[in-house]
Amino acid sequence: MSASDEDDLLAAELALGLLDEAEAAAAHDRLRHDAAFAHAHARWQAYAAGLAADLGETPPARVWSAILAQLPANDNLVTSMRLWRAGAIAASLLVLALGINDWQRAHFAPPPPAPLHAAQPAPLVAVLSGKAGVVSVNFDPASGRLASVVSGVDAGPRAVELWVIPADGRPRSLGLLSQAHPGWRRAPGRASAALQAGVTLAVSLEPAGGSPTGLPTGPVILTGKLASAG
Repeated sequence: MSASDEDDLLAAELALGLLDEAEAAAAHDRLRHDAAFAHAHARWQAYAAGLAADLGETPPARVWSAILAQLPANDNLVTSMRLWRAGAIAASLLVLALGINDWQRAHFAPPPPAPLHAAQPAPLVAVLSGKAGVVSVNFDPASGRLASVVSGVDAGPRAVELWVIPADGRPRSLGLLSQAHPGWRRAPGRASAALQAGVTLAVSLEPAGGSPTGLPTGPVILTGKLASAG
C-alpha cells in the first residue's frame, strides 16, 4: 500500500470515527496543515453522505462494489490490521447506507435526492483550516443543502458565521455554524447561487445571533475554496 493510499485510508477512518482518541487527535491536528489530507477527509465525508442519500432501506448489490472501489487497492503487502480496518470502513459505510447509525440519522439526515431524470451535479467540498481550527463544508447542488463540521474553533461568546465571496467581492452569509449540532440545512437563496467550484468561503466571528449588517463585522479566522468532489 502506497503512502497516498495509507493517507486516504486514515482520512476515511477519521471521517467514520474508527480511530482511537490519540489517533483521532493526531489526525485532527494534521487537518490544520496538510491540505491534501484535509481534502481527502472532506471527500470521504461527502461520499458517505452521498451513499446515505442515494439508498433506500435495502441496498442493492452495487453498494459493496461502490464501497470497495473507494478503498485503497490491496497489494498483498498490507498487514492484517490494516486489512481489518479497511474492512471496518466498508462495514461502517454499509451501516451508514442502511441508516442504522443513529447519530448520522440525527445530525446528518441526507437531503432528499434529486429526481432520477435530472442531471446530478457533483457535490462540492471545502476545508477551511488554520491555527483557529478546521471547518469542513459539503454542498449538494442538486438539493441546495449545505452541511458543515466545525472542529477546534474557540469562539467564546461570539457566533461562528460562514460566508461565500462570489466574483463581485461582496460576502453573502451562509448562516451560523454550530460545533455541537452539525447537520444538513438549506443554503440561503442568493448565497446558494454563488456556491460553485473555485469560489472562496470564509468564517468570521460575529456577535451572538450573527452579523447585524449582513457583512462580516468581526475577525475573519478561516478561508478556503470550494472544489468538486466528483
